[in-house]
Amino acid sequence: MHNNKSFFCYLHFLLGKAIHQFPILWILWLAFFISNPLKINCQNNQSEELPAIEEIPVSIRIESVGAGMMNSLYEYESEKLFLPVLELFRFLQIKAEPSVTLDSISGFIGKEEYRYLIDNHYKKIFFRGKDFSIAENQSMNTGDDLYIDSRLFGEIFGLHCKFNFRNLSVTIKPDFELPVIRKMRIEQFRKNIKQLRGEVEADTTLKHQHELWKFGMMDWAATSTQSTDSKTSSQFWLRTGAEALYGETNLQLYYSSLNEFTNRNLQYYWRWVDNQNKVIRQVRAGRISPMSISSIYNPITGISITNASTLYRRSFGEYTISDYTEPGWTVELYVNNVIVDYQIADASGFYKFNIPLVYGASEVMLKFYGPYGEERIQRIFLNVPFSFLPPGELEYTVNSGLVLDDKNSHFERADVKYGVKRYLTIGGGFEYLSSIVSGKEIPFINASVAPVRNLLISSEYAKGVQTKLLANYRLVSGSSFELKYTHYVPGQQAVRVSYLEDWQATLSMPVRFPKFSAYSRLSYRRNVYKTTTYNIASITLSSYIKKLNASISAYANWMDGDDPFIYANIGLGLPQWKGFTSRVQSQINFSDNRVISLRAEIEKRILQQGYLSLMGEENFQSKYRAISLSFRWTVPFSQVNLATRLSNNEFMITEGAQGSFAFGSGKGYVHAEDRPSVGMGGLSIISFIDLNHNYKRDSGERLVKGLAMRINGGRVIQGEKDSIIRVVGLIPYTDYILTIDEKSLEEISYRIAHKVIRIYAEPNQFKKIEIPVLPMGEINGWVLRKDGTGQRGEGHIIIDIYSSIGKKIASTITERDGAFSYLGLPPGHYIARLDSVQVAKLGIVSSPSEIPFEIKPDVLGDVVYDLNFFVERPPTEDKKITETPKDTLKVTEIRIPLVQEFYTLQTGAFKHKHNAEQLSETLKRTFELPVWIKYENKLYKVRIGRFSDYIEAKNFRSMLREKGFDAFIIEKKSNN
Repeated sequence: MHNNKSFFCYLHFLLGKAIHQFPILWILWLAFFISNPLKINCQNNQSEELPAIEEIPVSIRIESVGAGMMNSLYEYESEKLFLPVLELFRFLQIKAEPSVTLDSISGFIGKEEYRYLIDNHYKKIFFRGKDFSIAENQSMNTGDDLYIDSRLFGEIFGLHCKFNFRNLSVTIKPDFELPVIRKMRIEQFRKNIKQLRGEVEADTTLKHQHELWKFGMMDWAATSTQSTDSKTSSQFWLRTGAEALYGETNLQLYYSSLNEFTNRNLQYYWRWVDNQNKVIRQVRAGRISPMSISSIYNPITGISITNASTLYRRSFGEYTISDYTEPGWTVELYVNNVIVDYQIADASGFYKFNIPLVYGASEVMLKFYGPYGEERIQRIFLNVPFSFLPPGELEYTVNSGLVLDDKNSHFERADVKYGVKRYLTIGGGFEYLSSIVSGKEIPFINASVAPVRNLLISSEYAKGVQTKLLANYRLVSGSSFELKYTHYVPGQQAVRVSYLEDWQATLSMPVRFPKFSAYSRLSYRRNVYKTTTYNIASITLSSYIKKLNASISAYANWMDGDDPFIYANIGLGLPQWKGFTSRVQSQINFSDNRVISLRAEIEKRILQQGYLSLMGEENFQSKYRAISLSFRWTVPFSQVNLATRLSNNEFMITEGAQGSFAFGSGKGYVHAEDRPSVGMGGLSIISFIDLNHNYKRDSGERLVKGLAMRINGGRVIQGEKDSIIRVVGLIPYTDYILTIDEKSLEEISYRIAHKVIRIYAEPNQFKKIEIPVLPMGEINGWVLRKDGTGQRGEGHIIIDIYSSIGKKIASTITERDGAFSYLGLPPGHYIARLDSVQVAKLGIVSSPSEIPFEIKPDVLGDVVYDLNFFVERPPTEDKKITETPKDTLKVTEIRIPLVQEFYTLQTGAFKHKHNAEQLSETLKRTFELPVWIKYENKLYKVRIGRFSDYIEAKNFRSMLREKGFDAFIIEKKSNN
């Protein structure tokens, strides 16, 4: 019988809510109890009292998703919060299928095999093959949704809900990736891919801003070494970057106390870029780095002209490169001056990249970032052997200059490529080097073809010098096989090699297991001389087992007819432990079965800025033994390092420092850091209140603080003192997408005209970006229907807003109570009208037919109130009704007390009365409105204001929030 009583008590609760909305149900509810004399003791019997439950709106908050509003049920006695399963799961985009009666909801969470069933009838929840029983009072069916205790979401489904009664919010922390987050992540990936392909749609694009002269960046580095076996040596580097004659201008000076200062110590160039010009896109003068068939080991001073774009264009495949550097070094990969990947060398110094092949010429550069001094700016340039162009596109490059060798050799080269088909590009050209004795002129032709998927073939013929052929086949699994063959013409002197043929074969294979991953590479090289053949074979295996890195590289070298010399480098990187990182290396001679060398290093991170490392090594073959202690520390403007080394009988100390300065970002600010800045670009983002909406900053228009933005590159520096957001470390001549978060603005009335901006970074300077913040106007009003008993709000009525010249600007629709509002109007004169099509369809007339109004310029956005429309049906001819006496009924007059509705705002609910009194006193001091405390459901509830209509209460709620108070609107009734 207890269950029946609980059912009817809860039914009483639900119908009570319905009566609150529809008073006519009060008569039906009274008739039900008169005709059903069942006694249900819901309040008199304390032992079976139904807990007080109230419907309250809550804000659902999830990190990376945002917030959403939904109604919940709150049980005051037990402090339980019940959340609607159907509404919540649909908000999280979790599959949810309700039964017809809402007694059960089923679906899956995360994966299709993770199915669930919430059965309210049997009080059971099935999830991932497990059966969970829930208490009688942990779920309820309201007819609109199935509500369950919020704690069950965390205990069963891994959706941990934390309820804050003070601000009526529920924060959800999932144990798994929610479908809504997965969808957002996939969408972001798609955006990134589109961005790489240059397919991102921006609201506006900011073009290049060339300057006649503007100084921008400066890099510096200095080292000094003192040794007991040699004299002190010092080195100094200084690089400056500016814009001169509308082009990038870079100058580098190097000084060493051990060498004479010559023109080789100066590196300089001027570069002009215009990617919109189809004839000439790049001009470079000064030091140039052209591709060449001839072996050139000295700098070249000259000029280079090309129509190749600097933009990173769409990729059509990948090409794998791998090599060795020092263990633990960071290696960055740049393709056409755009960073596309980075790797940290493993315990043996091995690194690998999959280079995306793009249409057009590819300039590939590797930057090695070691732990000390100038080694951080070491660069290596590579030539990718595959070059494809879109069909019908022609690309040329012309170079001319002097080689800084003993003969001052003249060098010229011109080459052209043409895209025949998507999979075929042909080219040719002419090269000249005056220092070649055998043949100064070298005409050449080349071609790149992709006959089938994942197969790339490249070939080149240089008359009198060489013939090259390269084939690369890449499997879907990531494995690749490459075969390279080069034949040199006997007696040629352009390429400085002594062999006649060069054969190379490489097989690369990734190995993946659940707890083990590795990369393997097998290579073989054969050099054919006139009288002999030299062979090199190697195998490399770099693996990660959890956090343990182990690598081995074995080599075998031999001449035909001789025994091979076999040795191996073995490296081991141990997992980080309490800030310590350790590496062990060894070189072993397998031919003689002995260890050649051992090396061990341990490094400790100190706070976030420093590293202290101890390294010891011994070479048993050369009898070399050394131990070194190194320390480096990073400060905001520089990195300093100190290293000591004791080897055999020598003691050496090295000190060093490096850093950079960036000028011209505004307000006299000079950006200093430990990374190089010359040649890089920056942004100065200035957001301001555009009071007159002219998209220019005028005198008196203040800056806006706290603007949130993101950009696909660089490093963002928030200007706390001057409100300027600075972005540093941008690759020049590259387009970036700047996305402005309008929701981060301090006022709800603020709008951003262009939220997605495409920007081209300029080298050696900060590009000024002004973001106008537009204060928009708001209108509020009512649509009221006149009838015989008075006026009532009319919902779902469309209001159209027109400009002063009659152009339709926007539309809004009334809420259920007849209130409407619209936010987003710039300053100006407008006219509001009811939608003519809807008015004609409903057969109503509006009074007035239109309302003119003005939005005035205001820092916070102007607000116009009381745009009220009254609607009614036009009068019709009354029909006379004749009644007979037998049809006449005797009417008994029933007097019901008049009930007046009003709205109030609840700002808090407390268990302890003194907390409610403190809030009440604060509200009384802040606002000149009635404030009272209502004790209800064992809580002291603080309420403020008595408002006759909802829109007035809504406007005051906005005022409360501006003052830092949160509240929600409740409707009350009082008897006159």
